[in-house]
Amino acid sequence: MKYSSFIALRYLFSKNSSGFIHFITAISILGVALGVAALIIATSIMNGFEKEIRDKVAGLVAHVQVNSFKSDGLPDYKEGMKLIRDSISGIAGMSEIVQKEAVLRTKAGVEGLLLKGIVPETDLSSVRNKILRGAYNLQPLDTIFSRLLVGNKLAAKMKIDTGSKVIVFGLNGIPSPANTPKIKQFIVSGIYESGMNEYEDIIDYTHHKTAQKTIDFGNNVTGIEIKLDNFENAERVSNAIKRVAGYPYYPRSMFKLYKPLFTWVELQKAPTPIILGLIIIVATFNIVGTLLMLVLEKTQSIGILKSLGTSRAGIMKIFLTSGLVIGITGVVLGNVIGLGICIAELKFRFFSLPEIYYMSNVPILIEPLQIIIISLLALLLTFLATIIPAYLASKLEPVRALRFS
Repeated sequence: MKYSSFIALRYLFSKNSSGFIHFITAISILGVALGVAALIIATSIMNGFEKEIRDKVAGLVAHVQVNSFKSDGLPDYKEGMKLIRDSISGIAGMSEIVQKEAVLRTKAGVEGLLLKGIVPETDLSSVRNKILRGAYNLQPLDTIFSRLLVGNKLAAKMKIDTGSKVIVFGLNGIPSPANTPKIKQFIVSGIYESGMNEYEDIIDYTHHKTAQKTIDFGNNVTGIEIKLDNFENAERVSNAIKRVAGYPYYPRSMFKLYKPLFTWVELQKAPTPIILGLIIIVATFNIVGTLLMLVLEKTQSIGILKSLGTSRAGIMKIFLTSGLVIGITGVVLGNVIGLGICIAELKFRFFSLPEIYYMSNVPILIEPLQIIIISLLALLLTFLATIIPAYLASKLEPVRALRFS
């Protein structure tokens, strides 16, 4: 062990050092540890939020949704689907939909909804895997009754369960004596739970042929849903469809369709590293104070070392090492605390969340690269904080240092 490292450790942890030095050293280490731990926990939670929201939206809706500029939808949608599939790479699946506003009536009252007609064989949503009660069955029972999948939140509000009979009023334009709503009776075949209550309260699923009849849409569809190999490419594919398909096709990525949701996530993420990074900066100032106190206490020892021939650079190394020991100890301890809490939450799910967050527990996603960057930045700040006290210690004159008391 180099003498500078040996002396630095003796200064910090020797029993001969004052209790006050031990105390402020412990406070400095704890300050760095809490700052690093808070930043690791916060970034892991925000990463988890972003992943959960993206995965849930990507599972519930299409990565790209192509609608029509025309009010009568897309009459030649099969040709359009073939053109898009042949011209653009990265498409994993496509399915036509019929989606319009409607009114649901039950014994409990009346509620607005978005009636979504899908093709069960090619449906891209994850609703078939989200059935809470009943079955994923959208085939009509007979000419009178068709089947409907209802969201759990809407079912609770309207007192609906599997087997319930409901009436849906299909709206195609503004209702008037010349444009009366179509009335259709449904049997609720299943209740789904997506984990996103805002959408469970709005979207109800039926067969696309049933939806076409309910809103009097003929054989047209309102849009085409597209699933990609990688949903991060949704914006690129959306722009490509604009160039390839042209009018009347109107493509939008899920990031534009649900922009408020993704903007909310970004707003949550943006200030977190800055605010919590200030904790680490404050902690490094504690190290400055600790080392200055150490310089004051060890002034005579510095004088002795200089009189024995220790250079200014040697004195600086001693106090730089002291600061780095505090920083490294704090960073290691912060990593243990931060990762320990994240792993414990992943395993035991201690903390629950209200409905507005679209999930029941705090989500955690640990990104190793982020943790490495946080640790390196903390060490860099620690090193910078030690330079001034180390420099002041190296400037002490041996004679004055030996006389100091």
